[in-house]
Amino acid sequence: MKKIAILLFFSAFAFHASAQVFSGMSEVDKSKKEGVYTFVNTQEKYARASWKAYLSKFGKVIEGKNGTFSSSDIKIAGISDSPLVLVSKVSEENKKVKLFVSIATGTDEYIQTGHAKLSETSTWMEDFIKIVELEEAVRIEENKLAELISAQAKNSKQAERLIRELDSNARQINNLEERLKEAKIEKEKILTNQVQNKVDQKTKEEEIAVQKAAVESAKQKIK
Repeated sequence: MKKIAILLFFSAFAFHASAQVFSGMSEVDKSKKEGVYTFVNTQEKYARASWKAYLSKFGKVIEGKNGTFSSSDIKIAGISDSPLVLVSKVSEENKKVKLFVSIATGTDEYIQTGHAKLSETSTWMEDFIKIVELEEAVRIEENKLAELISAQAKNSKQAERLIRELDSNARQINNLEERLKEAKIEKEKILTNQVQNKVDQKTKEEEIAVQKAAVESAKQKIK
């Protein structure tokens, strides 16, 4: 019996932990409302757009301020065959996006804990959560794609820049090669001039020696 009780306890805990819809109260348009709420795993702006689109499948929706959405003729199969009055709000609380829904099934009768249609309402809201999760999965994949496209664009720009740099480098090498050729020609000229200069020096030295001898010979004649 003790083991059975423990198993029942953990089973109940697991069911509670997996539940996504809870009963509670919230302020909508400065008025306290009874209803149910859940948390949506997406950004507030996306949750508001998705919730409006989801509600629109069941009736005319009026969008108010600060993420409020209402309708007086919502028809949700499984909850009621008659039009329902619905007031809801999408807001951010403690860094979580909260969806609160107040559905009136009669005068001062709202779907919450103990209501006969709580399970159906929870299923209806959980269907919305599944849609949001699928939409969020699409956004995640789209963001990955956008990042890859952005990275590819950067790589393309880098490739173009590298081509330009390579072309510039080739021009520099070509210029250097031309300058090297010119320098080699200039070197040959210098070497040729250097050889000629040595020949000219030797010739001058010989001419100087001859002239010195001529000077001495002239001097000897004076004596």
